[in-house]
This record gives sequence, structure tokens and C-alpha cells, in this order.
Amino acid sequence: MEKLTNLAPGRLSALVSQGLRGHHPLFDRDAILRAFEEPDRPVSREDANDVGQALLAMCRDPGEVARGTVETLRPEAHLALIRLYFRLLDRAQEERPSRH
Repeated sequence: MEKLTNLAPGRLSALVSQGLRGHHPLFDRDAILRAFEEPDRPVSREDANDVGQALLAMCRDPGEVARGTVETLRPEAHLALIRLYFRLLDRAQEERPSRH
């Protein structure tokens, strides 16, 4: 859990922990699927700033507030945040000890 807290500070570690179990409370299934339908592309400066603000909300705010922040993102920023979130899940999965 300590590594997860270092990787995902604040409330984000709980979201990542849930995500590793397949539960993604901040994102709708359809949005997740849409995020991976198209190839990844560079994010505009404005969208990157918005994604950063959404990440801060995910770290500090209760789930309902963070979800509200996520839902107000422009479509491209929203998809970029989903892609980033799943990259974070991949990294957290790599750092988890394997179970036998």
C-alpha cells in the first residue's frame, strides 16, 4: 500500500486501488471504451491544464466532487484523463507484488 500511496497521493490511491479491482467510479463504461477507440495523440496545453486540475480534484476531493470535476471536462481532456488514469493503473499493477 505504501508504494501505491507514493504513486497516487491522497484520495487517488483509493481510486487506483478500486481500479485495480475493475471498479472505476469516476468514469462511465462508454467513456472508457471511447477513450481507447482512437489512437493516443498529443494533448493541447489547455486540455493538459484541465487534466491536471482534475487530477488534483481526484487527489483531494470526495468522490462525488471529483466526479463532478471530471464530468465538466471538454471531451478531449476527458478522454486524455481516462487514458492517463489507465496508464497509472498499469504502473500500479506492475508494482504490485505477484500472488501465488
